[in-house]
Amino acid sequence: MIRTKIDALWFKRCCAFHLQFFPDGATLSKLSSLQDDIERHSDAPLLRLPAASLHMTIVTLVNAAAKFSIPNEEVWRLNGERWKAVAHRLAEETPAFNLDFHELAVSAAAVFVKAEEPPELRKLRSAIIQAIEFEGWRPTPPQIAHITLFRFSAEGRLPEITADAGSLPKAVRVRSLQLLEERVYPSVEINVLSEPLLSDKAGSRDIC
Repeated sequence: MIRTKIDALWFKRCCAFHLQFFPDGATLSKLSSLQDDIERHSDAPLLRLPAASLHMTIVTLVNAAAKFSIPNEEVWRLNGERWKAVAHRLAEETPAFNLDFHELAVSAAAVFVKAEEPPELRKLRSAIIQAIEFEGWRPTPPQIAHITLFRFSAEGRLPEITADAGSLPKAVRVRSLQLLEERVYPSVEINVLSEPLLSDKAGSRDIC
């Protein structure tokens, strides 16, 4: 029997660096309504992600649980500017794309909505994997597009959770990303470092 896994990092301070996509207001409204509906109909030990924290991870550049020879802050100090330049360059070479979230899925670790990985996203992730390396570690991004809605506070039987397909966000346009430092997991407290834009918009914005 598959059982849920407790999220030991939930709302804890951490140091991680990610390239993420944060959906627009209309998409967030749909996702929040979906969270409400799930909570009404499930007695699972759910931990709800705050609306402002809902995101799709493109790739994690420095993992909160990484075990390098130096602290994560030092890893970023040594590599961050170069990695940021890589992220901007590769984003600018990537056409904007749509995400059609077609399924509500449950794993041992989370409840999430997922979409097929578009070719543009797959190519971007692959290029970043080839460009980022530290002490033999390279990013290992997921092979789907997904936004996590809940994690779990206790172990238990994997819950069965369903949703009307019509309630899932469709044609979500990805035009820009955020390169950020995560200070409280899961992206509850962040420091946005820059906003790489995909190729249907010129340029990009540096936040700091």
